[in-house]
Amino acid sequence: MLSQSALDDQRRMLQGNALFGGEEHPVFNRIGELGRTLYLDLGNSNWNAVAVTSEGWQVVDHPPARFRRSSSQLPLPTPAKDIGDIDLLRQFVNVGSEDDFRMIVAWLVGCFHPRGPYPILILNGEQGSAKSTTARVLRSLIDPANPIARSAPNSEQDLVISARHNHVLAFDNLSLIKPALADAFCRIATGGGFGTRKLHTDAEEVLFSATRPCLLNGIPDLATRPDMADRAIVVTLPVIPPSGRKFEGEFNKALDAAAPRILAALLDAVSTALRNLGTVDLPERPRMADFAKWVTAAEPALGWPNGAFLASYAANRQSADQASVEGNPVALSILKLVGEDVRWSGTMTELKTKLQNRYPHLTDDPIGFPKQENKLSSAIRRVQPPLRRMGVSITFDRQGKSGERILKLERS
Repeated sequence: MLSQSALDDQRRMLQGNALFGGEEHPVFNRIGELGRTLYLDLGNSNWNAVAVTSEGWQVVDHPPARFRRSSSQLPLPTPAKDIGDIDLLRQFVNVGSEDDFRMIVAWLVGCFHPRGPYPILILNGEQGSAKSTTARVLRSLIDPANPIARSAPNSEQDLVISARHNHVLAFDNLSLIKPALADAFCRIATGGGFGTRKLHTDAEEVLFSATRPCLLNGIPDLATRPDMADRAIVVTLPVIPPSGRKFEGEFNKALDAAAPRILAALLDAVSTALRNLGTVDLPERPRMADFAKWVTAAEPALGWPNGAFLASYAANRQSADQASVEGNPVALSILKLVGEDVRWSGTMTELKTKLQNRYPHLTDDPIGFPKQENKLSSAIRRVQPPLRRMGVSITFDRQGKSGERILKLERS
């Protein structure tokens, strides 16, 4: 029997060989890409995966892609070949319009992109609008886990650690997204990371980097920050009348029966996207243009008319712009100012004074309306994109020998 020191020597030798002497392979979480093939880990005990190419898809027993699994990960259903039907999803999600249904399906198809970026799906609605149930259904089709959704993370570090162990980040029943956390969600959606000191060391750093689809739900409008709204798909769910509610057991049984066909339809769309991606040319390139191109390439498999997704996406972004402006005292006061005066120019101090005198009900907000000129300038820059799309031109300029900073506002 080996002594403890000899056992430690052997362990260190094997560890060194594993780290530096063997082949290196990328490791994926639920969805991976090798060459021109995407792999979806089904999460079952046999380690089956779905291989998706531009020619189609099939379930494989020994995928070449390596996957990491967390303790919370649950298996996906085995997709049903040749009988996929995305319309089966309609009975399990509570949406109020065809545009909203297209946006939910587009987000699901976007989750299969191997690298992102991924828009943040935000489900709003009153109590009794099935926000949590809809979120549970959507995540269960891509990356089921237990729990299916969590409470809001306390910090960016918690968010990035969650991204290390999940492909889809789902957070339930949020009341408020703090500015720092909103910025973190934006980085996760388009690609970002986090660095912190490694435990039990003085100078070593550990880095986390991830790009993940995010799914948030709550009663209030969560996309109040324009930069987050710019990366989001916002769907407001209607209230379900008492006569329209379903028993949970019957609902879950029906979902389990339909899930293989819904997943098959999504995989058909992904295969079509891989086949058409090189030929898609968007007339306009919105924010999250790679996502828009990916879903547009998948449109033929979803049975949508040509250009239907882009039309629904543009309408959703316009609605998100309106919500982000209405929830922002700085943006709303500027919109009111140019609505009355058409154009205005002056220093930041003059603008602050004018807005405070004319719209005290907006500028008295100690959190939403900054009292310092430099912070007001930053807040204005943050709301520039949605205001520009609403016809308000904002220009920062300097004039005179002293280079005094002048702000110019004009309604087109």
